[in-house]
Amino acid sequence: MADTPGSAAHDPGTAATVVRALGDVVVSVEAAIARVQSGDAPNGLVGRVLDAAEAPDLGDVVARHNALIRAVAIVEQRGSLPDGEWAAVAGQGADLAVTVDRLRSRAGGLLDAASVPGADREDDDTSDDDPAAGTAALVTAATDGLLGETLQVLVLTEGCLAAWHRVRIARAAVADRPAAVADARALLADHLTHDGELLRRGRRVLARAAAATPLETVRRLSSARTVRTLGQLRRDLDDFRSACGADAAGWLDGEDPAVEADLAAVGNPLRVVGDVFGRGLARVTDARRRGDDGTEPDAAEPDAAEPDTAGQDAGGDEHRASKA
Repeated sequence: MADTPGSAAHDPGTAATVVRALGDVVVSVEAAIARVQSGDAPNGLVGRVLDAAEAPDLGDVVARHNALIRAVAIVEQRGSLPDGEWAAVAGQGADLAVTVDRLRSRAGGLLDAASVPGADREDDDTSDDDPAAGTAALVTAATDGLLGETLQVLVLTEGCLAAWHRVRIARAAVADRPAAVADARALLADHLTHDGELLRRGRRVLARAAAATPLETVRRLSSARTVRTLGQLRRDLDDFRSACGADAAGWLDGEDPAVEADLAAVGNPLRVVGDVFGRGLARVTDARRRGDDGTEPDAAEPDAAEPDTAGQDAGGDEHRASKA
């Protein structure tokens, strides 16, 4: 998205609007930081995620994020950033942009691997689904592939890149400002398009795993590892949704309501089991009420033989008498 010399990029009001929009790219990083720095996170987690994505080594991405947010705060207070402090961060833009792009690509590839036929379709044709394969592929993507962690590192890196663009616009000379604003607009467009689709896709794939056939659902719930992994992935997707301000941006406005209903079951395994056995009980009850040929049984014929309690009572009396 290039701006010509006579375009709105020369308008200070337009630049200010873009800067404000950059502040909304990532509205919260707390959950991402907690995810990559928690006591349960393995050592070198961020490095493993970046290596898997074939992205540049950013070192301590949390420290980098904090430094860039500090630079933004200085700009907001003083109107610009001193030369020395800008020199410390000026060269980071290229690596951050490449990293964001490759992390998005990595997350999309993991969702591709977890998308068995039907798992990522928006239509109702699921006749070729393989629930077991879909669930296993998603668990592998989330554990070996670090899907949730990839989304969290994406949040941190994209937050860094948005902050860098905010500082760059403030530092740009008048002649360079149109290019700085155009580059920031491109980031905003990619964020809305690609991150929005990542969230919607991740939710569809996870919801499809949660909505597997009843018998497969019950079998799957016997695995504590699977339940734990899918529950964590649900939380990671929710954190990504919150961090990106997805609700305010309307990313999920057109989502099928069934997706949210299926995702609710991911965090409530007992509800899933109850639903499954409830449906099974309804089928058994219906089978008892109807004959094998689909006709109603004779109304005069009882549904089941009455238990023979007389013999039981007699036996009980005889037993009590013998003891006496």
